[in-house]
Amino acid sequence: MEGCGVETKRGCRGTATLLLAGAVTVCVLGCGTGEKAAVAPRATAAETAQMDFRREVALSHFIAGSVYEVKGEYADAALEYQEALRADTNHAMYFALAKCYSALNKPALAIDAAREAVRIAPGKIEYRKLLADISATAYDLDGAAAQYEQIIAQDSSNVEAWYNLARVYQVRKPLKALETYERFTVRFGPEWDVLLQTADLCNKLGHPQRAAAALRLMVDLDPGNRELRRTLAQTEVRAGNLDDALAVYTNLRDMDPDNLGYQAEIAGVWLLKKDYAHAAELFDPILRKDTVSVDVKVHIGELYYGQMEKDTTLVPLTQKIFEKIREANPKDWRPYWFLGGIASVRRDDSLAVKSFRRVTELASWNADGWVFLSSVYLTKNDFQHSVGILESAEKAVPEDFRVNFFLGVAYSRVGRNPDAARVLEKARQISPRDTEAIAQLALVYDSMKRTDDSDSLYEEALRINPEFSLALNNYAYSLSERGLQLERALGMARKALEVAPDNPSYLDTIGWIYFRLGRYRDAESFVKKAINKGEVSAVVHEHMGDIYFKLNDMDRALEHWNEALKLDGSNTQLRDKITRRSL
Repeated sequence: MEGCGVETKRGCRGTATLLLAGAVTVCVLGCGTGEKAAVAPRATAAETAQMDFRREVALSHFIAGSVYEVKGEYADAALEYQEALRADTNHAMYFALAKCYSALNKPALAIDAAREAVRIAPGKIEYRKLLADISATAYDLDGAAAQYEQIIAQDSSNVEAWYNLARVYQVRKPLKALETYERFTVRFGPEWDVLLQTADLCNKLGHPQRAAAALRLMVDLDPGNRELRRTLAQTEVRAGNLDDALAVYTNLRDMDPDNLGYQAEIAGVWLLKKDYAHAAELFDPILRKDTVSVDVKVHIGELYYGQMEKDTTLVPLTQKIFEKIREANPKDWRPYWFLGGIASVRRDDSLAVKSFRRVTELASWNADGWVFLSSVYLTKNDFQHSVGILESAEKAVPEDFRVNFFLGVAYSRVGRNPDAARVLEKARQISPRDTEAIAQLALVYDSMKRTDDSDSLYEEALRINPEFSLALNNYAYSLSERGLQLERALGMARKALEVAPDNPSYLDTIGWIYFRLGRYRDAESFVKKAINKGEVSAVVHEHMGDIYFKLNDMDRALEHWNEALKLDGSNTQLRDKITRRSL
């Protein structure tokens, strides 16, 4: 055929083939692995001719595949490379095939081909890089990391391999990623992207000192970057390097004297240093200025609030700051929120209720307002009030887990178990693995005599957390009440008591299990401990009375039964027990 550079069974390949042919021939026929070949027996002329023929066939297909690859026709290229490999195995052919499979988005086939290329020629860094890249794309992060580690072992100056190794580690092994980034910086010097990743990882892992060290190097690279300097100052604060933070902030203020944000943050550092006079000297002008935004003023108050939790002497001053912000901004929910928190610290329930209720009026979307308002009543066991608040919250923020959970608790305490089950089931849908919600729903089902459902939920909670003392105790008590699996119940009760040895309910549970087992002296010992801990329920005193009845001590039995009746006058069964002087 005239005008053709090379003729194959697919026809004319054009001039591109001529340009590729020389380089490809050298690569395929002349590229070795760099290792000495073993001395093989001399081949016969026929065998030599056969090998030469197979190489020529392989080369022909390889060249054809290379042309297709250049044109972006990767499927045809892959077919040609496969034909080449059938004729003659060569690492360059596997490498080329791996690239085509990768381009065709067939990562499994690409990885297999790249592994073969690496196996045959382990010294070829570009082969390992391809295998690493494909593995990372396929989320085989361990495989990718192994290849980057090998590349570094072969060429420790390979900057790209170091960086890629750290990026691969970053997904699942952040500590190893951080170590790699830091080694990179020591070896190659500071580079912006590496330092940025280092600082970010340090902050996420809770290492502010190391984050600050990385940010200092970044500031050296870009000294005019004010936002970077501010981030460094904030990080120095988190690291506890208050003097270093002051130095950075002072430099920023010198660069921009009118920036009130810098002044506020400098004052915040003096606040942390407990130099309250110096802090007030800087804060007061900002708080008095009408032109300063409410956001800045709330931030100042928040700084005081944070320090107040460590130093209660700041409570009056912090309250005064938020009262001033509230007076100037009566429609902003935030000062009411902080005033509610301050009232809670001061145990001023009236002010806490007033403040948190205002939060719910101004920002009904804020679930925290509803939760903290209801918590004022929940902590006082005023469940009726809690129900009213949380029912309103359920309408405003129906998808909030805490609202549904606390409403379920409140419903159960006022005897509305079907309603409790409904909202606790919703809480479980929102957070399926929350063991508190699971255990609370199990308790409600138990009260509704749905014991199969209750048992199933307790088992689920203990699968998630075998040490969950509340589930252990409540499940053990439920089993003992039904006279089931008493030895197992005893084991669970003991385990719960190990977690909370002074819990009166847990002491009563183990005592009641001993009662069910007929071990009345052991039962007396534990229930007596529960009573001696302080306030206990009517049930505990009734248990003590039942124990003394079994111990033939009727006077003490009646003493505790009567005490139980004082605490629960509606208990007709207990009243009958006292009348007949018998269980």
